[in-house]
Amino acid sequence: MNYLSTLQVANLIKVTETTVKRWADEGEIRCHKTLGGHRKFVMKDIIRFAEEHAYPLAGAIAAPLSKRQAEILEFAVETRNYSKIAALFYEEALQGDRSGVYELLSYLCGHHISLATLGDEVIKAAMIKIGEEWQSGKLEINREHLASNAVIEALILLGPELHRKPSNGLSAVCACAEGDHHQIGLLILARALEAEGWRMRYLGANTPFATLRSFVKSARPDLICVSSTVIEKKKQLLEGLQSIGAAAHSYGATHLVGGFLLGDHAPGEFHCDYISASVHDAMAFIRDRFQLKPGPKRQRQEYAL
Repeated sequence: MNYLSTLQVANLIKVTETTVKRWADEGEIRCHKTLGGHRKFVMKDIIRFAEEHAYPLAGAIAAPLSKRQAEILEFAVETRNYSKIAALFYEEALQGDRSGVYELLSYLCGHHISLATLGDEVIKAAMIKIGEEWQSGKLEINREHLASNAVIEALILLGPELHRKPSNGLSAVCACAEGDHHQIGLLILARALEAEGWRMRYLGANTPFATLRSFVKSARPDLICVSSTVIEKKKQLLEGLQSIGAAAHSYGATHLVGGFLLGDHAPGEFHCDYISASVHDAMAFIRDRFQLKPGPKRQRQEYAL
């Protein structure tokens, strides 16, 4: 019989060796110990454990990045040190390599860090730092664009491999307000909704209000999420969001608005049901609004959709 080491099991489930050892010592995973005290595992036991706990077996993969970065990443993931993970994500995003960003996101999701947490505590911090460096002149605009596009493309690539709950029978539309091209937070929310069993229609950046309004009226989704990070034409934005809210409420749908600069406004100003400042915040409101089974309680974080 062929046995697996703790390292091989960790690579299969995409967790750290420390986690595998703890599971084995607590009896979560059946293991055999050698005379020297080494833990050995049988593949069928690993498969059974993964199926029972909804862990995807992704094959033996090593942490991305350099050896130094990989060591930092493994420790940061084990201790849930999101500031260290954000610093590594910043380094990877600056390279503008969507494959590298995708591999890092896949690795983090494989270690059961939720998309909401990745968005609120990792991606947000990295992208804010990149934006600040561009505004201060430390970073050229082409590098900021490359970083943003690499993150967007990586999130798109990540979609098919996410573990999804069974369909909840609900549908959602996500779109950035007309004139707004900042879609990373919105895309994370869309992916998080998909993982929760929602049918998603993602319209993306710079969606004309007339187009969105027409789509809402024809598709009649249960939830409409509109993101506005930059406010240049306030009157146009206000009227546009109000028109989407009116269309949503005409048949009983929920209208959710999010963005950095909207926190000082009341939902009534936009004819919306809620103004969210983070992915966690949005998901908590949505679960409560639609009476969906809540997930683990987390602290509220500020983040723009």
